[in-house]
Amino acid sequence: MPQIAPQSFKYPLFDIYLDYLKTVFGLTIGLGGLIYGLNNTFSQICFGAILVIFIVFGFHSFRRHRTHVNLDSEQVEITDFRKRKVQFKDIENIELRYYGRPVKDKDSDQKPKGVLHLTLKSREQKLTFDSNLYGFRYLVWSVILFAKESNLPLDPGTIGNMLDIGLDPEGSSEMPDPKMSGI
Repeated sequence: MPQIAPQSFKYPLFDIYLDYLKTVFGLTIGLGGLIYGLNNTFSQICFGAILVIFIVFGFHSFRRHRTHVNLDSEQVEITDFRKRKVQFKDIENIELRYYGRPVKDKDSDQKPKGVLHLTLKSREQKLTFDSNLYGFRYLVWSVILFAKESNLPLDPGTIGNMLDIGLDPEGSSEMPDPKMSGI
């Protein structure tokens, strides 16, 4: 695939720092409730649950902060706490799924809130990328070129989501800006 130039992608730092701020806020509420709250079992369970939820959220934010995605014409590689990669020639399934909820009474210019997940599956590995990643459209565009070159079938949901973000599943779309954030 000579059209795909090597690229490196990360998550936007502003979003990650905002998530860290949310984590600190949630941990403060959880710890404050455990230390200064009522001494009954119900309040301890509630504030303990808040604490656990925000610890997990903080860990997820830290993982996103460490995540680097490298793409070239041969493979996609993701590095966070460990390094995983999938060779394009080994990919057996490509899925692009939307997760979110529709907005009731939305204006014509208001987009529904949600996230797209691109999943690349090979026999040994499964990599998932979300649409908050800088260069996500470029990554999807690259996968479309690979799928067309190797005659890999795409399911109707994946095709519809590709069309929704302005990419032609047949590979005739213009190359998106690899530095553009999200979708």
